[in-house]
Amino acid sequence: MTSARIRAAHAGDAAALHQLHCATWREVYADLVPPEVLEERERTGLARWEQVLTDEGGMTVWLAHRDGTPVGLARAEAAGVQQVRSLQLSELYVLASEYGRGTGAHLLELAVGDAPCMLWVARDNARAVAFYRKHGFEADGAEQQVEPWGALPIIRMVR
Repeated sequence: MTSARIRAAHAGDAAALHQLHCATWREVYADLVPPEVLEERERTGLARWEQVLTDEGGMTVWLAHRDGTPVGLARAEAAGVQQVRSLQLSELYVLASEYGRGTGAHLLELAVGDAPCMLWVARDNARAVAFYRKHGFEADGAEQQVEPWGALPIIRMVR
């Protein structure tokens, strides 16, 4: 099976990215965060994607699609000088129907390449943790809770 086609997203993709982001969150986080977190993301997420995609100095958002249907997204950003890595993978989500098809790996490659990088991932998202380990990331012991997401525990992974 081949990876989905991937391209840089543009301002006209905000609604599609919002719907995709909500769908992937429902698949991944339904058992990890309270329902109101998912509801809030659905209510407010479109405005966030519109802002991200129209920020002229912003980062590239990669959008994967299969047969014209959005199936994955990724973006990275500068993490800042006080961080353990200067590059942070801020989002990488694919629909469950894309698992094992190479789409996540290709999105990761486009977003960060082989650069030293950091990311935060839900501690209890075993599939994502295993995916990142497969691609050279290791947990470095940093952990925190995201209060707005129902105190979701997240861990930092670096490579």
